[in-house]
Amino acid sequence: MLENTEFVAVRCPTCGMLDVGPSSICRSCGSNPMGEIRVAGTGRLVSWTVIRRAPTRFKGQAPYVVMVADLDCGLRVTGRWAGEMEALTSGVTVCCVGNQQEIVFFDLAKERQ
Repeated sequence: MLENTEFVAVRCPTCGMLDVGPSSICRSCGSNPMGEIRVAGTGRLVSWTVIRRAPTRFKGQAPYVVMVADLDCGLRVTGRWAGEMEALTSGVTVCCVGNQQEIVFFDLAKERQ
């Protein structure tokens, strides 16, 4: 499980490009290997959809929300919504709250005090 608000990405050691991975070759300059890096998993909710008829692998989990977020580090990622469906509003601040079986989960970001 990831630390709260961290997201694991890969970075090119040559040109510095970030990618959601997994990837061993940089899409920008062709360099390899890419190195794993932890970045802040906070960002803005861009879009979402509710999956009501899930594929066989996720059948027992429906309904669930698949969402897209633009992270503050510049990456656009797809993940699962772990919060209340009523909280889904385009543009709200979200953060990575963990991962399970290669699925990243997001929820509303807590306000820092």
